[in-house]
Amino acid sequence: MLPLPAPAHLPAPAVEPFEYTLHVPHDPRAVRVARTTLRAALTAHGLTELVGRAELLAGEMLTNAIVHTTGNAELRLRWSEWAILRMTVWDSCPTPPDARTTHPYSDNGRGLHLLQTLSDRWNYFSLPRGLTTTESKAVWCEISRKVPAAWA
Repeated sequence: MLPLPAPAHLPAPAVEPFEYTLHVPHDPRAVRVARTTLRAALTAHGLTELVGRAELLAGEMLTNAIVHTTGNAELRLRWSEWAILRMTVWDSCPTPPDARTTHPYSDNGRGLHLLQTLSDRWNYFSLPRGLTTTESKAVWCEISRKVPAAWA
């Protein structure tokens, strides 16, 4: 069950900036471990209203990294002094993410659409050298305490 957001008339408590990095093996079970770790970090810092959206978006980015590459990945969470959570996933493939047109009953292919809809901002960048000695990329998204219309 997802936590309810704080009432709009109450100001959100200030949270000091923090950053965590999680090395993720190329194993589908690692996505669940990463989501659990993300939930624990956000809860420990009092950001429970972000847990559902953050878990979904990080899970989508990590799943893409595992499905579309052959190497390990890395998830970085960074809460900034501007009250923005940036989640970045590095993987071992330099190919840019590509949104697909999916059939309404398809089981996959909606990850980038979810990033576009539920994050405040998202993008990617290529790296000449990443987690290994080969080229790689990072896909990132940012969310704030403001709930997007699609999530409300």
